[in-house]
Amino acid sequence: MKRFTVILMLLIVLVPLAGCGSSKVDTARQEKVTKGNEIAKELADKYQATTDWGENLTYTLQAQERLITGKPTLFRGDSYLDDVFNRDGITFIRFSIWDYASGFYCVLELECGRQILDKLFMQKSYGEYVVVAKIQEVTKPIFALKGSALSDDEVVINIESSGLFIVKGTCVDIAYIGE
Repeated sequence: MKRFTVILMLLIVLVPLAGCGSSKVDTARQEKVTKGNEIAKELADKYQATTDWGENLTYTLQAQERLITGKPTLFRGDSYLDDVFNRDGITFIRFSIWDYASGFYCVLELECGRQILDKLFMQKSYGEYVVVAKIQEVTKPIFALKGSALSDDEVVINIESSGLFIVKGTCVDIAYIGE
């Protein structure tokens, strides 16, 4: 009976302790999600941005009808700032973004002002971002190159249909949420 009591006492003490490390990670993750939700809602409300555009986007026409509306659209997801460049005296940013809500993967090429650039340059070039933009054009490349390594010396490259959308417009606002 003593042995059973000792084992029971150890279980009562050790089982809750075993989850302590993951609890801190879960809490940090939840705080980031909450912070991201708050920022996204704040920006959506501030700019009256469209947020429910992303379901079942397969064809370019669907993306054009939902994104080219004359009002801002909110994108939120894992992002990578690919480039910042000037074209005809206008500054553009190029973001690769995977939108969480829709699973929509696109490249955003957006005209932006100095204020947006300053925000971007203060953050990392990758992580979770919320982007609000007025969209003027949506296209989809016909082909994509996909490669697979057969060995250290051999690679196969396939030509496939592209699933990537290229979305162009003007950046209204941007917020970095974190990694």
